[in-house]
Amino acid sequence: MKEERFEHWYEACGTTAMLTSEEAFEAGWDFPPRMGAWGVVSSRTCGDCGIEQTLWWALTVEKKGIDGCTPRQRQVLARILNKVSD
Repeated sequence: MKEERFEHWYEACGTTAMLTSEEAFEAGWDFPPRMGAWGVVSSRTCGDCGIEQTLWWALTVEKKGIDGCTPRQRQVLARILNKVSD
């Protein structure tokens, strides 16, 4: 069975790419379902950038609550929570 391509996106730099899970993993992306899980804030990366500007970093390393996050980080949270795996 051929694996389908889907949009991978990285919140910090805005990079998007249409890749299979395996292509993304080989390119250094940390993105569900190969890395992490759908609907869960995780340390997603694009393969070119670090995680220091991600929502995950703000919540787990900087210990910010949702109220302390930027509007952009709240948008990212909504996108993650509303994503349903196919």
